[in-house]
Amino acid sequence: MKIAMFGVTGTIGSALLQQTLAAGHEVHALVRAPEKLGPMASRILITTGDAGDEKAVSTTISGADAVLSALGGVRGPESLSRGTEAIIAAMTEHGVRRLVAAQGFHLRFPGDPGNLGQKVMQPILRFAISRGISEHAPAMPALLQRSGLDWTVVRFPRVLTGRPPGAHRTGILRLAPWSTVHDIDVATFMLACVSDAATIRQAPMIARS
Repeated sequence: MKIAMFGVTGTIGSALLQQTLAAGHEVHALVRAPEKLGPMASRILITTGDAGDEKAVSTTISGADAVLSALGGVRGPESLSRGTEAIIAAMTEHGVRRLVAAQGFHLRFPGDPGNLGQKVMQPILRFAISRGISEHAPAMPALLQRSGLDWTVVRFPRVLTGRPPGAHRTGILRLAPWSTVHDIDVATFMLACVSDAATIRQAPMIARS
């Protein structure tokens, strides 16, 4: 499968890139700083730029069978709005329907039950972590729901890195600010969602059991 990828140098994105390559897929990635990819750079097709560049996004998605996105971290919260909009436009332009994106569990979708963890995370994000995420995050659900695409958003709590995969659970979960998940588990689940029709237009969460 040919997969267009965004956010591959971040915590989730780098684990996702490793898993995608290990599964034998062809990857075309949009990367602001290709040198951050290290040896993996030689194994993928790279377009240099960021998700706010509509032409670069379109080039990256052209010819793809599916899109994987890990945009929207503390270092680039505006990609939750601008980047998502550019990806949707390019997918529509090129007739690509399947999108699996990653985002924190603070992101709310219609149908979410009352979740104290989500409510607690909102002021933490706004005042202690990144005001930008709080400002740009609400755009993602609205943009996706209007897009008509076959999207899935995998939501996760605090990510643990450099550790072996652990037992985890998925679904609409009641998580707390101290909930955690392994990066490799998020990446594995996202990749599985690409071919899982049951996750289309859903926003499941993943966390350690």
